[in-house]
Formats: sequence, C-alpha cells, structure tokens
Amino acid sequence: MQRFLGAVALLFIAALAVGCGSAEKPASAVSEIPDAGGAPVALSPRKAAPQSIAMPVNQEELAKAVERLRITKKKAESSYEQAGADLNSDGRPKALVLLTGQDWCSPQGCTLVVFQPSDVGYRPISQTVGVRAPVAAGPGSNAGWRDLIVKTGANKIVRLQFTGGGYPANAAVQPDAASDVEQSEVLIQPAASQTASTFPAPGLPRSQ
Repeated sequence: MQRFLGAVALLFIAALAVGCGSAEKPASAVSEIPDAGGAPVALSPRKAAPQSIAMPVNQEELAKAVERLRITKKKAESSYEQAGADLNSDGRPKALVLLTGQDWCSPQGCTLVVFQPSDVGYRPISQTVGVRAPVAAGPGSNAGWRDLIVKTGANKIVRLQFTGGGYPANAAVQPDAASDVEQSEVLIQPAASQTASTFPAPGLPRSQ
C-alpha cells in the first residue's frame, strides 16, 4: 500500500512540474508553426481593419434642420441623400446631406451640406456646390477634421479639406484626390438611378 501511495505522490509531483514549466513559458502575440523541416516559423499578427467612422444620426432632428435650411435659403423642397459620420473624432455624428432637388443642383453637381449637432438640433457648418456622389471620408485630415472625397460635375475626384470654418464652398476648384480613393470610406452612395456605384478606378478613363 505504501508503495502504491508513493507512486501516486510521484505522479502528482511530476504533473505539477509539467504544469509549472508550461506556465513559465512567456506568452507570445506571434504564433509559431513548424515548417517542412521541423523548425518553427513565426506568423505575423493579423492587421486590424481601419475603423469605420460612420454613425447613425437622429433622423427627426436632421429633417428639421434640412427644412430650416430650405426656408432660410428660400428653396423648394428637395430630395436628399444623407449619412452620419464622426468627422472630428469627438464621438458625435455629423450629418452629411447631399441635396438633389432642382433648386440645389446645376450641371456641375449638387449641394453638399455638413451639419453639426448642437443643443438645439443640427446646424449647418458648411455648404459645398458642384458635388456628385459618392461622398467619402478620405484618409487625410486638417484642423482635426477628416477630408471629404467627392466627385464633381466633370467626374473629377477632388478633396474637400476643412479649414476651421467649414469645408470649401465650391468643389470644382479643389485639388485632385484620385490617389485617396482606395483608402477612403464611402458614406453616401450614388442614387440607384445613376450608373456608377463607386469612384472610378484611378488611372482609368472617367466617362462624362
């Protein structure tokens, strides 16, 4: 009986030794697998996808803000495409509204309004003419606000850069931003009636 208990005690101690040995091994963020020759091969950690800045907006408050703007500008009622996004990393959604009614458009494009939330609902901080969808958040920023990447009436892709008081008033005279397309997050897609659903690929001819 003593021999049996002694054998059990030895097995228990051996198990503890194995457990302690594995616990002392430092945890690694990089996995290893053996290659064909048996040597361990390090696997690179998976890169995280860029975080989306899209956020939902208060639709009721936004509709009121668009109506106030329409009355102030003495324009007719208009259909519009809209999206919400945290453009300045303050955790609050800004509303991007592309007004597509006749009073807000010309052959060069339509009017993009950016609204900011306030204590009394959304208020417009900038109004840009000559814009066509898609409207995207670009990889760059200025004054703490993300660049907006948009198309113009000539199907040119341009960058709208925040200047402290808002985004530029006219998209047609802004710098080319075709190189930013692949790193941009599309916020407003073109309407279903339009043939193009995304930005044209850089370097490819752009149809009128």
